[in-house]
Amino acid sequence: MLTFNPSKLSDRQRRCVEELVGTLPFALAENGILLLAEEGLDFSVKRTESELRIVYRSLHELFRGFSLGIRMNAGEESGKEDLPKLLCFMADLSRNAVYNMEQAKRMVRWLAVCGFDSLMLYTEDTYQIPEYPYFGYMRGRLTLEEMKELDDYADAFGIEIIPCVQMLAHLATAIRWPGLASFRDTPEMLLVGDDRTYRLADAMLKVLSQCFRSRRINLGMDEAHNLGLGRYLALNGYRPKEEIMAEHLARLVEICNNNGYAPMMWSDMFYRMTFRGLYYVPEGEIPQSVIEKVPKEVTLIYWDYFSYDERMFRHMVKTHLRFGNPVAFAGGAWKWSGFAPHNRFSVETLSHQLPVVRENGIDQVIATAWGDDGAEASQNSVMATILFYAEGCRRGAVSNEWLEKRAMDVFGIGYQALLTMDAPNELPGIVNDDRYPYNPCKYLLYNDPMEGFFDLHLDEETAPRAFASNAARLRQYVSHPQFGYVYVTLERLCLLLEKKCDLGIRIRKAYRNGDLAELRKLAREEIPEVIVRLDRFLEAFRDQWHRENKPFGFSTQEIRLGGLRQRLIGARLRLEQYAEGGVPSLPELEEEQLPFAIQGKNRETKKYVYRNIWKDMVTGGLI
Repeated sequence: MLTFNPSKLSDRQRRCVEELVGTLPFALAENGILLLAEEGLDFSVKRTESELRIVYRSLHELFRGFSLGIRMNAGEESGKEDLPKLLCFMADLSRNAVYNMEQAKRMVRWLAVCGFDSLMLYTEDTYQIPEYPYFGYMRGRLTLEEMKELDDYADAFGIEIIPCVQMLAHLATAIRWPGLASFRDTPEMLLVGDDRTYRLADAMLKVLSQCFRSRRINLGMDEAHNLGLGRYLALNGYRPKEEIMAEHLARLVEICNNNGYAPMMWSDMFYRMTFRGLYYVPEGEIPQSVIEKVPKEVTLIYWDYFSYDERMFRHMVKTHLRFGNPVAFAGGAWKWSGFAPHNRFSVETLSHQLPVVRENGIDQVIATAWGDDGAEASQNSVMATILFYAEGCRRGAVSNEWLEKRAMDVFGIGYQALLTMDAPNELPGIVNDDRYPYNPCKYLLYNDPMEGFFDLHLDEETAPRAFASNAARLRQYVSHPQFGYVYVTLERLCLLLEKKCDLGIRIRKAYRNGDLAELRKLAREEIPEVIVRLDRFLEAFRDQWHRENKPFGFSTQEIRLGGLRQRLIGARLRLEQYAEGGVPSLPELEEEQLPFAIQGKNRETKKYVYRNIWKDMVTGGLI
């Protein structure tokens, strides 16, 4: 481990380097290699026997330069790199998992050494607005003090904290409460045109402007599918969506101007209003009448997280540029499909997208790490994708060898090892050639042991052995000092799925064959073993959650996994009853199984699928 002497740095820079001890592999001492830093026109890192000299254009580059220099040999120097106008990581703090302060600061350090310049916090109602006490109630909302503390910490590293809110849809958890419910349009959308909506918007911006230095804000405004079709329709009659959106956006931009903010927003609604609800289109233009309604100071964010279609992607980029507004591209760092990430899918998609983005002069890029349906995956499970963003945006095409080196520089673990976090979703026969990456680790976990909605969507011959093998792959890294606990959670998930993935198939087969001995074995040996493994998984998952997040929101996970545990107990009791003659039949095992998803005109059963909404996969009844 190299030792550095930071005595020539400014007090601010030295404090940040001291914070990086334990994040990067180095030590500090007076007799160490002298660390020198200066601001300049070009980024460079040069190492001699006695000093490491870093020239940076923006403060955050100092820390990327330091991470590059730690493993340099004497006489080595770095090549030139691009400096994007915006290279931002967006963390989803709205789907139950809200960073605790330790995790938030840890992410700031990692982003700085990777080469990012900003952290966007996606907060629907997970920040404090004092005059609206129910806003974010029991959601783990960030307090005013926490936001200010985090902003100060990030600013020291040259990282801008950009607030990302919602000012139209995606507010179901906020507007269900007293004081907010009276001006909702639909269960998740604010009522456009109501003065109370704009008083709330103004209060949002006033709070955020007090806490964060950034003068950029993402207003959200995406996926407002029912715009104008709820209470708004009853109050105002039918009006075209583009007119309603234009009026709402104009009032929000005015509020932004009054609070000194430069607004950004997701762009999808302008496409959905034009193309009958579609966002991604391979041809067709946005009408000039719609383009003219978008204020030119609004940055449009083109978000696209899906498998690559070059014709469509290039057309979408072209039509965004036609607006004449600043344009940012937001790609995916997939961690929103269950307990394991999809780094390989993310990287494969980005390897096609980022060159087109660069080619078209878009120099604002956002890596989004959503947490749909409960934020089960670790906040730190997409480090491989984060690294790929940084290297792809700053250096262009990069080799696996370079990524392996950078992963060791920054995280002390190889790039391929980071990709191994995908293992619970990697089964024989899965080829992610659809728009969505398949996520068997979630739907097979929650697949009911008796009703078996997903029994048709796995390869029962290979899946149990594959989960066992994947557990062994993950086990190699459980002692890693920074990410070991994530590997433990994923390993235990695979061990659980080794026994559970085909449990319903085995139960149904034994029942239909009249094999009472096998049913007794399943009830007395197999199901109790699944429950033991479920308990061990929950133990690791609970530890993972509390290392990274505030405690709020984990109740959802315990309710879901506790429900699964009770269903396993119920299945054991039902099998015991039948095997001992207590009930004449098990009707739930006699009904013909239908595929949860079908493919194409031939209605073929897909061996593996993408399904992510818990309440839609666990029962045919109401929840």
